[in-house]
Amino acid sequence: MGRYKYFVIDADGHGGEAANWRDTVPDRFKPKVAEYMDRVKTHYGRLPIPGGGLARKGDTFSSRPGMNDPQARLEDMNEEGIDIGVTFPGGAGEEWALLDPDFSEALCQALNNSKAEFNKHTGGRTVGIAKLPMIDPERAARELRRAVTELGLVGMATTQHVREKNLDHPSFDIVWRTAEELGVAVCVHGGGQAPDQFPIAVDRFSTRLEVHAITHPVGNMIALTCFTVGGVLHRFPKLKVCFLESGCGWLPFWLDRLDEHWEHMPEQAPLIDRKPSEYFLDGRCWVSPDPGDRMIPEVVNLCGDDRLIYASDYYHWDCGFPDTVRQIADRGDLSDRTKAKILSENSKQLYNL
Repeated sequence: MGRYKYFVIDADGHGGEAANWRDTVPDRFKPKVAEYMDRVKTHYGRLPIPGGGLARKGDTFSSRPGMNDPQARLEDMNEEGIDIGVTFPGGAGEEWALLDPDFSEALCQALNNSKAEFNKHTGGRTVGIAKLPMIDPERAARELRRAVTELGLVGMATTQHVREKNLDHPSFDIVWRTAEELGVAVCVHGGGQAPDQFPIAVDRFSTRLEVHAITHPVGNMIALTCFTVGGVLHRFPKLKVCFLESGCGWLPFWLDRLDEHWEHMPEQAPLIDRKPSEYFLDGRCWVSPDPGDRMIPEVVNLCGDDRLIYASDYYHWDCGFPDTVRQIADRGDLSDRTKAKILSENSKQLYNL
């Protein structure tokens, strides 16, 4: 039990792998690692972070030891009041690195291996999410199966779209089928601004304020459309999906808008047989509000409190460490029951914890 009387599962924290995990790729890929990292640093270095600094270590902006050291991570989890942490990989475009499927697969394997090794040293208090070479869906499905069955990871991350393809593209069905078969979560987790991504909306803006504010909610609206209107949740009726890093205020608006358009033009959504919102609200989808998100009570009122999960976003430049659990626990506009659902009960269902 954490510091604030609630058992707490952090559904989305970052890190959870060794700082030098890229060094473990097979020797034949070492020259490509250097080329890839130069590309990542150049890409993210153009967007200053608060205070005028530039991105470090790709897109993680991390200098805190708990990102890469298991014992330091446990100390930070104790300070924040987190019992179990679900750790996510960063968003540096490993899914299609250098547009080379072999290299992308090697990077993802090295990252997933490092996550599994990290978890061995936290006494079961951290679990990891797999990064997959989505540029090649068959490889992605194969790596997902390995990551879950051999490494013990509990889900997969995907970008909001994968270069020129939306997530309802038929080529990805093998990935969703594998996730459904394994019973693990599909986590839509940023990636709209990654190197070599096909930008949507953010190509019109040049500051981190604008790019970061826009990419996550717009990307998740697109992804949710694909999973609902695009028929993914219809084709895979046991698939679990969460939409992260974008708050929650957009959710009721977008579900309502999709429903309205579906009601006027159902013939243009031949892959589904009911309202888009019914797919989302049938118990298989979740979103992560920011701990101080003023829209949480409104979303609870409109969509219920079963669809919201707590996420610390540790340790990105905009996270609220070490006060994110406290921000939810101290809220006067949420019931104790709703706080318990957000802080752990909903994540238990999502991640089978």
